Amino acid sequence: MLDKQLILGVYDDGDKLLASVKKLRKKGVEIFDCYTPYPVHHLDTEMGVKRSNLTVGAFLCGMMGFFSGLLLQFYMMTNHLHTFKSWPMIIGGKPQDYGMLPSMVPVTFELTILFTAFGIGFLFFAKSKMIHGKVAQIIDPRQTDDRMFLAVEPSELSKISREELNSVLNENGAIEIRERNMDGEGFAQVALEEAPVVEEKAAPAATAAKAEKEEELSEEQRTERLSLLKSVVGEATAETRDDLKKISGVGPVYEEKLNSLGIFTFEQVAKLTPDTIKAIEELTKYFPGKIEREDWMSQAKNLMEE
Repeated sequence: MLDKQLILGVYDDGDKLLASVKKLRKKGVEIFDCYTPYPVHHLDTEMGVKRSNLTVGAFLCGMMGFFSGLLLQFYMMTNHLHTFKSWPMIIGGKPQDYGMLPSMVPVTFELTILFTAFGIGFLFFAKSKMIHGKVAQIIDPRQTDDRMFLAVEPSELSKISREELNSVLNENGAIEIRERNMDGEGFAQVALEEAPVVEEKAAPAATAAKAEKEEELSEEQRTERLSLLKSVVGEATAETRDDLKKISGVGPVYEEKLNSLGIFTFEQVAKLTPDTIKAIEELTKYFPGKIEREDWMSQAKNLMEE
């Protein structure tokens, strides 16, 4: 793969990403690609992505399974196909002939589904070039967690100036603008000079939020947040602890962090509120929004009922 330079807008909200794509498309700018950790509805339509031809492939695979099912049964159960070795069936004193078509429906149906399922699977991997050993092209580790990226090729700057591009991205909620280089082994950051407008117009709210996140909590603030947690989720001890690792998104390390905050049971997790979730994120420096996005509360309630 040839090296390719990309201009990236970084977002923390799918609606803001979608708004930027719409605005740039109206200005005639083609979007190279968008990278999101979860589906953003209508994003493919706004990017101008055409409908996949995989549906045609699925139909052809299904037809192959349909006719294979009919041929298989006619060969095995009738007297009409004696090319090699067949096993004609006589049921109720009557040879099986073309009148047996209704009885062929279940097998024909199952083979149609089977061929379609396996066929679309193989076609998808072939189309996506997802083969064993291929190196994933990751522009940023956060693209699989809590950040979204809008990529534009520098060649599109012939349709819009760099200043105008930066302005559109920032006005629609971009928290950061970068330049990166894509090569055959994935994405690697390159030291390219960014337009001064990127630094000057960086979203102040996002900058302040980042600085606040990186700032260590004082002892008084830590005590205040621990008191809030205790008042909402209650108290528990290690003797009554549940296996919090059963909650998707909680690993051994983070389970220990939750335990250090006094959270030991599914019942406590089920009682979490937006305020207590924010307190946990500030105390543990956990990825903001991940707890709510993965809905730990509902997971905990389901585990309590098991």
